[in-house]
Amino acid sequence: MIRSGKDVAALAAAAVVAVAAACVLSAIGPKPAADVSRGSEDAFATGLHRREIPPGAGPERWTTALATFGFRDLPDAPLSLAVDIREARGPVTVAADGVLLGRLEKGAHAVSFTLPATRRATRTIELASETFRAGDGRQLGARLGRVAIDWTAPPRLPAPGLLLELLVSAAVAFLTSRLAGARAWPAGAIAIGVVVLQSALLWPSGLARSPYALGLGGLVGAGCLVALAFARAVEARHAGAGPAAFVALLAGWLVQIVAGTSPVMVTSDAVFHANKLAAVALGDLFPVSVTQHAHPFRFPYGVSFYALLAPLARAGLDTVMLVRVGAAVAGLLATAGVFLLALVAWGPAAAAFSTVLLQVLPGTFDVAYSYGNLSNAFGQDATVLLFCWWAGRAPGRWPVGAALLAAAALAHFSSFVFVMALVMLLVITDTRARDRDRTRLWAAGVGVVVAAAYYAHFLGLVWEQLPRLLEGGGQGRGASRTAWDAARLQVLGALGQWGVPAIVLAWWGRPRPRADGRPARDLSAYWLAGLALAVPAIVSPLEVRYLYGLTAAVALSAGTGVARLEQKGGARRMAGRILFLAQIALGARAIAEALVSRYRP
Repeated sequence: MIRSGKDVAALAAAAVVAVAAACVLSAIGPKPAADVSRGSEDAFATGLHRREIPPGAGPERWTTALATFGFRDLPDAPLSLAVDIREARGPVTVAADGVLLGRLEKGAHAVSFTLPATRRATRTIELASETFRAGDGRQLGARLGRVAIDWTAPPRLPAPGLLLELLVSAAVAFLTSRLAGARAWPAGAIAIGVVVLQSALLWPSGLARSPYALGLGGLVGAGCLVALAFARAVEARHAGAGPAAFVALLAGWLVQIVAGTSPVMVTSDAVFHANKLAAVALGDLFPVSVTQHAHPFRFPYGVSFYALLAPLARAGLDTVMLVRVGAAVAGLLATAGVFLLALVAWGPAAAAFSTVLLQVLPGTFDVAYSYGNLSNAFGQDATVLLFCWWAGRAPGRWPVGAALLAAAALAHFSSFVFVMALVMLLVITDTRARDRDRTRLWAAGVGVVVAAAYYAHFLGLVWEQLPRLLEGGGQGRGASRTAWDAARLQVLGALGQWGVPAIVLAWWGRPRPRADGRPARDLSAYWLAGLALAVPAIVSPLEVRYLYGLTAAVALSAGTGVARLEQKGGARRMAGRILFLAQIALGARAIAEALVSRYRP
């Protein structure tokens, strides 16, 4: 939508940033390397077994009989190919574009080759290994170190494929922003932000020259279109809220979908959840697991997350990909729910601030994606959707709320405990209010009955563990702690998972039931339910990640706080903006650490 000179200028500015980013990535960006120690091999390779993270060590990766590595946008100059193998039972043959280069004999770990200059911008490297049968039945080839390409002469021009992808992303982001109702320069700022983020995701290990770069461009474009569809739907019911809706959902897409599924991120428990999904797909509907306490607990693990994905797993889709994408989609839906609730309750500004802050609370990304608590993340996202349904206009009949409650309760034991505490407080609040209705009470009753029926299967297991609640708090992987030490750890956990700027903003935006009605009243219950769970976390080994469960409450309160400070103007408005930007910087740092640093040696 180009209507004026401002549109042309804003789009031109975004295009200039895209060209500059392509030049920087091409000229001084890291050289492409499929490096297991850096977690970048998935962006380049096919034919690898799942990543392993041995205790106390960095990530490991085994090849199959044939592993293929793709590199693109390479300069027309002599190239140096380096292959590093950590372990192999036999020789490993190396080929480039179907031409045999040589091989690593048994016991050799590194070899390099010179690839003569050609007019090919894309090169394919193949590693063929003699396989052996591991104890778990896998046919393993070689334990990969890295496959990297280097050159000496700097490219004179930006890589053409990368340049085109960044320009297309800038144009799509700008046009969809304008179609969503944003003005020219804000739309240009959104396009620039998208290009900068896309470039940052392509920086580590030279991902700009990997096949993933093209997929990332498509994923960013798809996010712009999904955000536009959401904005149009919101605008149809709430005039003037389209731009805020676009920003909110695009922010959620970029964090939850794009960053949350990045191949460069090393996720600790993704394989664990993939195995749970495979077991549920084969008929195990009552999975259990063991905690990481000094004296481990056996506990019911939950099934709803895996049950929803099981048909896709039986269809043959990769289970690691399924659990990662499934958690990301649930996070995006929770983002949309938070926006719609805040929009109705506090207006478009508070809704946009709340959803952006939800993405940049450090715990949102760390707990769900980096640390790999995927089923618990799904359960908490279902809890957020339940709360948004309950505190909003409760669209649909009671089966909607009952289904959300059951999904949250049956996803993970932590989300079960949290959602039960939340529903109890919401019901108490609702029964004492004048605007109570039976729809919500029916949803709560049916959902609780479904959860109770499922967990009744584990009564014997729970009964065996009950005496252990007297062991004291703060067990973790070490000894019991005093209540004071456990409480101090909870405070430090809140500061780390939420961030000081968000906590200050949340105090400014704390719920005021008398002024804001049902949403604020229910948000107060949300806070009380979560904070009540701090007591068992302090005095017993029962920790249900209630701080993570409260992230939506923090985001809603903090977003409302920014909006209130904006209305006051002057120094308070400036303070609100500074705190908002500080929280974004804090969240961006946490996401960057999760993507490129965590679990690396």
